[in-house]
Amino acid sequence: MQSDPPPCSRAVPRRPRVLLVDDDPSVVRGLWRALHRARPTLQINTAGSAAQALAALEELSYDAVITDLEMPGAGGRAVLEALALHHPETARIAHSSQLESIDTELIRSLSHVVLAKPSSETQLLDALDRALELAQEPLLSKGSRR
Repeated sequence: MQSDPPPCSRAVPRRPRVLLVDDDPSVVRGLWRALHRARPTLQINTAGSAAQALAALEELSYDAVITDLEMPGAGGRAVLEALALHHPETARIAHSSQLESIDTELIRSLSHVVLAKPSSETQLLDALDRALELAQEPLLSKGSRR
């Protein structure tokens, strides 16, 4: 008696994950809607503070994080620093209306892309694509050395 071969198991690719961090719920809703409309395959999670974002980063890995810089408490700088240190493969986007009043050089060193508020949907998507591309460059260069 001949048995059937076992069914093929295929790894289901994980949907790209983005974390939106902003203390203003209307900004989070606007970003979520723009990303969801343009990229419906994204899994989009949100955090209303740096503390919530840091907790979310402990639970899941993200392909990209878009964070406001000026928030009560630790602020977006703490999120960017944690990402750079513990999750360097994650694309980091600083999203702020306060770019004139911050240490731009430091924020640029912690971010792949700095995006001014308000931004258009096109600017948001371009920033996301660019940040994802820049975040992968170190990984690609490491892989090419083998």
